[in-house]
Amino acid sequence: MVTKNIMPPSKPTKEPPEGYYWGIDNYKWVLYPKEAETRVELRWEPINQPQEGFVADKGSRSIFSGAFGAGKTIALCAKGLKLSLDYPKNYGLICRKVRATLGQTTLKTFLELVCPRELIVNYNKSEGLVTLTNGSQILFGGLDDPLKLGSLNLGWAGIDEAIESNEEDWNMLEGRLRKPDVPHHLFAATNPGPPTHYLYRIFWQEKKGEVYQASSFDNPALPEDYKQRLAEFEGVYKDRYVLGLWKGLEGLVYSAFDEKICLIPRFDIDKSWPVYAGHDFGRVNAAALFYAGSPGTGDFFAFAEYWPGSEMSYHDHVQAFKTITDGRNVLRRVGGAPNEEGERQAYTAQGWPISEPKHSKDKALQVKMVQGMHRLNKIYIFNDLSNYVREKFSFVFKEEKIDQEAKFHLMACERYLMSDFTPETVESNEPITERDNTF
Repeated sequence: MVTKNIMPPSKPTKEPPEGYYWGIDNYKWVLYPKEAETRVELRWEPINQPQEGFVADKGSRSIFSGAFGAGKTIALCAKGLKLSLDYPKNYGLICRKVRATLGQTTLKTFLELVCPRELIVNYNKSEGLVTLTNGSQILFGGLDDPLKLGSLNLGWAGIDEAIESNEEDWNMLEGRLRKPDVPHHLFAATNPGPPTHYLYRIFWQEKKGEVYQASSFDNPALPEDYKQRLAEFEGVYKDRYVLGLWKGLEGLVYSAFDEKICLIPRFDIDKSWPVYAGHDFGRVNAAALFYAGSPGTGDFFAFAEYWPGSEMSYHDHVQAFKTITDGRNVLRRVGGAPNEEGERQAYTAQGWPISEPKHSKDKALQVKMVQGMHRLNKIYIFNDLSNYVREKFSFVFKEEKIDQEAKFHLMACERYLMSDFTPETVESNEPITERDNTF
C-alpha cells in the first residue's frame, strides 16, 4: 500500500506586505508578522533522559534505540531541527528506507509535533523540501532512490526506523556528509533487532558512536491500558519492542526465519501474481493471512493479515476477504483442523471455498515444513504486518512444547497454508528491497 502524502499547495507568488512573511498553518500558507520569528518556542520537550541525551549529543554518530512508544521518531525530528537552527543555511536529510512511508509517519511527526509553523518559509511539495527562516533546508527522502541522494552535500542525515536499512545505505550517507562550514552528524532512530544487524556491530561492538536506549516504560505519557497490553507480550517480541533489547531468535519455534532477509518493506505486488489464503477459524478470533506467489522465483510474499478481533458473520468475513483480494486471482484457500469441516462449508456457502490443509492431522509435520521454507528463505513478510510480526517473535518453545499455542492464530494460518507446499532445494538468499514484477 502506498501512503499518500498530504502537503500544502505551492508557496504564494505574491510578495507579502512589509513586516510579514509567508508561513504554514494546518497545511495552508498564511501571513505572519516578522517579529514572531524572534519569539518562536519549539514544541518538543524530552520525555526521558535517553531522548534528551540523543537530541543534545554533538558527536558525529549517534543512535536512539527504543521500544514501542519510547519517542524515537520525535527525537530524530527534534535533533534534525536543532542542527538546522544551530547552524544557519545548513542542509539536512531525514529519511526512511522507502520514501512512500514518510508521509504519515516521520514527516507528519515533524510538521505537527516538532517544528513550529512560524519557522517554515517554504515547503516544496514535489521535492519534500522544507526551508526554514534562517536559510537551513531539510529534505525528506527515501533510501530507495540512491541516484537522487548521490548528489547531495549534507551537513547532517537522520534515518528513521533504521532497522530497515542496510550497511550500504549507511555508508552511502557517510559519503554525503560534505557540506562545508558546518559540523557533520549521522544519526538513527530504530526499534531493536538481532545482534547480527550492522547497526549493533557499529554502535555496540565497534563503539563508533554514542548509544541511547529506552524501553516503553521510559515514557511516562503512555496510557495505562497501553502499558498493560505491552505487558502481555512475550518472548523476543517483548524483549525488543517492550524492553528495548537487541535479541536474536533463540528459543523461537521458527528460528530459521531470517528477518534480515525476509522481513521487508512493502512494495506494489503485480496483480497477476497468484494469491493464496490461510485461515484459522473461531467466532471471535477468526484470522487469515494472504500471500502472493512470485512466478519468477517461487517465493511467497505475505501482503495482508486479517484479524478483526470481534465476532462477525461468515458473510462479513467473506466480504472482507474479497476486498483484500480484489482484482487478484486466488488459487488456494486452506484452513482449519480435521474436525472443522462445518466451518469450511459455512465459508464455502458464502462464496469463499476453503479446503482442509494437507497433513492436517500432523501439526508437528506442518511446523517442520514451514521451518523448511524459512530455512530456504522462500517466505517474505511485509514489515507493516504488525500482528504477524508480534506473533512470529513470541511463538516460542517452553519445556519442549509450543507455549500457549492456541492464541497464535496467524501462526496457525501460516502453518495450514505453507505446509501445502514442498520446500525447494534451491536457496534464495539475496535481501529483497523491491521486486521485478515482470515475468
